[in-house]
Amino acid sequence: MEASEAAVTGRYYARELRRRVTHYVEKRRRGYRDHGSLERAAERILADRAARGFEAGGHFRGVWPRDLAFAAPGLVARGYGDAVAETGDWIVDQLLAGDVFYTDFHDRYHAATPAAGVDTFPAVVRLLDECGRLEARADAIAELAARHRERFVADSGLVTGAGSAWWDSAVRPRETYNTAMLLAAVERLERRGIETPLTGESEAIRDALNSRWNGHYFDEHGRSNRRGLVGGPGGGSSVLACDANVVPLYLGVVDDDRAAAVVDALECLETPNGLCMRERPFSHAAVHPFFLLHRDYHYHVWPWNCLMYAVGLRRYGYEERARREIGRVRRLLAPYGNFLEVCTLEGEPYVKRGYASAEDFTVAAALWAEYHDGSSA
Repeated sequence: MEASEAAVTGRYYARELRRRVTHYVEKRRRGYRDHGSLERAAERILADRAARGFEAGGHFRGVWPRDLAFAAPGLVARGYGDAVAETGDWIVDQLLAGDVFYTDFHDRYHAATPAAGVDTFPAVVRLLDECGRLEARADAIAELAARHRERFVADSGLVTGAGSAWWDSAVRPRETYNTAMLLAAVERLERRGIETPLTGESEAIRDALNSRWNGHYFDEHGRSNRRGLVGGPGGGSSVLACDANVVPLYLGVVDDDRAAAVVDALECLETPNGLCMRERPFSHAAVHPFFLLHRDYHYHVWPWNCLMYAVGLRRYGYEERARREIGRVRRLLAPYGNFLEVCTLEGEPYVKRGYASAEDFTVAAALWAEYHDGSSA
């Protein structure tokens, strides 16, 4: 990491630590805001975010392209397409003005966690396409595609960039998640006839994604078999994880046979309070120092991950499984009247060791809207 990027990242974590502790103290004292029904909570949260630029929610004060990309279908369905387009254009302009794929955009500064936003470019493609601005920003997208390809994409089509993207706590790159995100973006660009340096590479990227298939589900990174690690840079992991499997389902980038296998595999992660994020928490060595006290942060139940799962299940025809997952989310969140960032396996807000779940979480409210408005594009 260059000194300038290290300084940006260091300042980011200092700011986040202050916000995190302040938020933790507030939630310990006052609890979470209750909007009433979840439908009312979704209406209020989305209206507020559309008016204020789509900050992620709670103590996350910036705009995360990844979150906004997953939120875009629900926001557009609720009539906020113009606001999404305005924010998307602003993000693109900020990216063009610099050389870093930021993951967290603020008025006065931007940040990348931990060093570069591997999923920022595919997220921008998705959110612009959802709000009808992709063709209008075609030249900018082509430039950003060139940067992304040079920085993060191997000759094989596998996305191997150093940034952890989805799991900002994890040390190892999330190869499968990042490759699935890029595949979905490139397929959208090809369908729209938008020429970029990635045009014509969707099949190679798909082959790279499928190289992480272990016969039952997608590995997080590398490859594995029952005897140990084989192939992949620096080894691999066969831990069943949602970023590598729920996201491809949600994006619709896997064939029906693999989708069926993934759905079968993920059933073991279903809990009475929703789908948990991983088969087991990260080890101490697998997380950045900032997350050592919260290795289980990306292990418990994330309502927005559950909602993505429900949309993905419905996309592939698993209507009853989708309804059951939505029922779990409803039972989990209804007592709080809010869309929380993360809850424990026991069904309580994640509040421990100086960290408290965010509230009014934009992407969760938008995914709730997407599911109930019937969109799965």
